[in-house]
Amino acid sequence: MQLISIATTIAVLSACGQNDAPLAGSADPSSSPPPAESKAPPAPVKLLMLQDGATITKEEFQTLIAEPITAKYPHITVELTVNGKGDEGVQQLLASGDFPDLIFGTYPRITSHRELQTVENLNPMIERNKFDLQRFDPGAIATACAYSGSGNLYALPFSLNFTATFYNKEIFDKFGQPYPKEGMTWEDALNIAKSVSRTSDGVQYRGAFIQGIGDVSSQLSLPRIDQATGKASITSQEGWKSLFELYKAFNDLPGNKDASAAATLNNGFLKDQNVAMAISYDARFAALEKLYGTPQDFAWDVTQFPSFKEKPNVTVASSGHFLMLSSLGKHKEEAFRVIELLTSSEIQRKITDFGRYTALQDPAIKELYGHTMKSMQGKNIKAVFKSRFAEPIPPHPNNDLTLPAINDALTRVVSNEIDINTGLRQAEEAINKAIAERTAGKGK
Repeated sequence: MQLISIATTIAVLSACGQNDAPLAGSADPSSSPPPAESKAPPAPVKLLMLQDGATITKEEFQTLIAEPITAKYPHITVELTVNGKGDEGVQQLLASGDFPDLIFGTYPRITSHRELQTVENLNPMIERNKFDLQRFDPGAIATACAYSGSGNLYALPFSLNFTATFYNKEIFDKFGQPYPKEGMTWEDALNIAKSVSRTSDGVQYRGAFIQGIGDVSSQLSLPRIDQATGKASITSQEGWKSLFELYKAFNDLPGNKDASAAATLNNGFLKDQNVAMAISYDARFAALEKLYGTPQDFAWDVTQFPSFKEKPNVTVASSGHFLMLSSLGKHKEEAFRVIELLTSSEIQRKITDFGRYTALQDPAIKELYGHTMKSMQGKNIKAVFKSRFAEPIPPHPNNDLTLPAINDALTRVVSNEIDINTGLRQAEEAINKAIAERTAGKGK
């Protein structure tokens, strides 16, 4: 992603309560000199890491986390335990009296653990250890700040998700149309999709799959609930109307029904290969790598995610996997050393080798993305990183009630059952009804 100015970065850190955050140029944790040797070796320490929502394979955990930790700190071992039950699972761990030392979770879980008081505010340790926050992608830190709230910082990013426009070169070649290019607006992407939405040899070629409206709305930093009133704020924001118009326009393309349905992506772009563009998340790279060298392989490339003309080169808000320090752990200093190591340049290069996208803003590491993947050779990956993350929206406790209503209204709009204004109004009414029912239930 493009780098944000130092002034912007400092503003982000100040919002997290880091007014005196170490400036860029502080020593990287992986290259810092080891502590002076003591006469006796440190006592063995066993840390437990809670996997909470974030995805990591056993191989990744062993290679990217467990082995590097033991290599640098021979007295520290770390084991992984999985929480598959959300807050209920955390409550069970609390009841057991043996809560993990570290948490590896998705960004919404930052807020969940903050509310459950199971995470430690990292600001004091960051200041005490002169830990350099400016090494990180500013958008990732902004997300951590937004979900931490109250001027605290409860998480640091480990790896990030990003968006891109994947396209089937064979379809564009078939119809003699130019390939999608960097710098596209959503209007450009729609026109490109129109140019390849055709029927040929009995096959209906579909112009595009587009990521869900909840993700794309974050490009415009559109809240769904007003923080002051606690009620839905859909009809009052012109951006939501623009989004509904955009999705309807894509859905109205010939043969492009269900343009945002996951089946269109998984089957249409990857299997049937009748979808020209997959405007989506980086997970497509792993799927395309599996096709490499098989009979199902096809000619494809990638470019920048479309942006709104009023916010050029801005993609969706940052998301990804974050590291948190347990407030209940018995080995907080050692656990923080682990976080330092896992966010160091050394380990961030290593996670890049495994196809994860670095949380650091170091361009030298970003440019390594995909270099170990055969299918990625010669692809225009640099164009993707010309976008910067949108400013995140502070979470609201009732945000989980919003997308079902929005998606239901959008489905009826694109199916021409109702008009856009009616859809927006009904979505807002449904959200407010759900909020009222939840509030009433809590009052019983």
